[in-house]
Amino acid sequence: MRRFFTQLNIVFGLEIIAVILAATGFIPREAILFWTGLAVFYVILAPVKDALWLVVASIPLFAALPVSESLDTLADWRIILAVLFLYQFFKHGISSRLIKDEAGKGWVKETLKQYALEYLSVGFLLMAALSIAVADYRILAFKKLLFLINIFLLFLVVRNSARSKESILHVWRAAAVGGIITTAVALMQFFAVLFASLIDFWQFWASRVIDFFYGQNLSELLAYSNTWFAYYKSAPPTLRLFSIFPDSHSFAMFCLLAVPIFLCLAVFYQQRKRIKIFFWCLGGLSLFGAVFSGSRGVWISALPVAIAALYFWFKETDKKVPKQAVLSLAIFALIFFISAGYPLAFYKYQTWQSGQYSSSTISFFERAKSISDLEEASNQGRLEIWRESLVSIKNHPILGVGLGNFISVIGEDISSAKKGASAHNLYLDIAAEIGIPGLLILLLMFADILWTGWLVWQGATEPHFKLFGLIFCLYFVWILGYSFFDVVLLNDKVLLFFMAEVATLYGLRNIIYDPDKI
Repeated sequence: MRRFFTQLNIVFGLEIIAVILAATGFIPREAILFWTGLAVFYVILAPVKDALWLVVASIPLFAALPVSESLDTLADWRIILAVLFLYQFFKHGISSRLIKDEAGKGWVKETLKQYALEYLSVGFLLMAALSIAVADYRILAFKKLLFLINIFLLFLVVRNSARSKESILHVWRAAAVGGIITTAVALMQFFAVLFASLIDFWQFWASRVIDFFYGQNLSELLAYSNTWFAYYKSAPPTLRLFSIFPDSHSFAMFCLLAVPIFLCLAVFYQQRKRIKIFFWCLGGLSLFGAVFSGSRGVWISALPVAIAALYFWFKETDKKVPKQAVLSLAIFALIFFISAGYPLAFYKYQTWQSGQYSSSTISFFERAKSISDLEEASNQGRLEIWRESLVSIKNHPILGVGLGNFISVIGEDISSAKKGASAHNLYLDIAAEIGIPGLLILLLMFADILWTGWLVWQGATEPHFKLFGLIFCLYFVWILGYSFFDVVLLNDKVLLFFMAEVATLYGLRNIIYDPDKI
């Protein structure tokens, strides 16, 4: 038993206890302040690999610090991650290969090739910083810029640490723990509404859980307006899973990011049958979460990914790796069709709910069909926002309206920023806020990530790393497609998880192609 009571497990266990008790109202929110202080000391004193494991595994658990009303949304990860980065920086410094070749002669093409994403990221952040000059609300722009820089630190820390195959697996295991926590909370929600009315669930989650994780301002907003329920013409609403996220869309994005980690660990542990089955089940549950999030963007953007997966399966002589990707998409499709009976089964079971409904129309298919319904209120709203975004981009093509200032596009005041005003399209959102040059840099970053995944797939010899290259590319295409309908990649927990996962991809590429330079 002693091997389980390590310092790392104790600190992480205390976090889980503090989060559960504070999020459910048994102890004050201020308890997270004490754990944050403990975590800061831990990341300074512990080995970097253990400190990094704690940060990655804790991504779903990070909460808003109850410091003051003006800093109501300040999350503890921002302090912990900044401390971890500074500790690693002052201990190891910056790699000279960012600016010099091995002979110390300065810039070379290999430097750009090796660190393309870092340079592109700096360019993107520079465009974001320049856009502050034209922003109507500069405080919003500064806040979002600091947010992006803060999150990018995780990519730097993970990539600097991902110097061996074991270190990459170490990060994956930590990410898997975060995925397990997120899945467990979603399943708890799924069953909780069978025994509690939706209004009681709604008010409890908004007033207690959201207040703890995201602060009082968002708690008050979500108490009367949220995306937690699917609505039908002939029946009361049903729950859309959202786990510890403020909305179902962010949860769906997180689920898509978690699937490659779960499936690759399943392949890694293929000689240990129980662990292999466990991770396959987790992958299936993540896909279950993506379906039951009720996000139509996830559903429709799965189609091109399925076509691409089938193409690689038929093209490759060794079908084992593409088969895993095709199988995961088949599981998604199966869950989607099974979900058709969920609303009817839900109301059959929860007999105290009343409402007139028809068994032939009450299904997720009713919501899926609404994707092409231009008269549907949500669709009309998106189309209008897209139109206004395009007009704004035409009028402000170089620097946009300023980072974090999308409210200027739709003519709202600063109070609307708290409601998460966005273009409901990542690409239009970025172009509108920081201009077309910033969007082009972002697209180059995405292209470099896809190319890196392709290189890993082609160059890896171990089946779990080879699978990661391919399935990450496919699911990243899914995410890029989903980003045409929302901006949830910018949710803090989603973006943190994404940064950690992408950093392991680049670390793996370095190991495969250039092991002497890491």
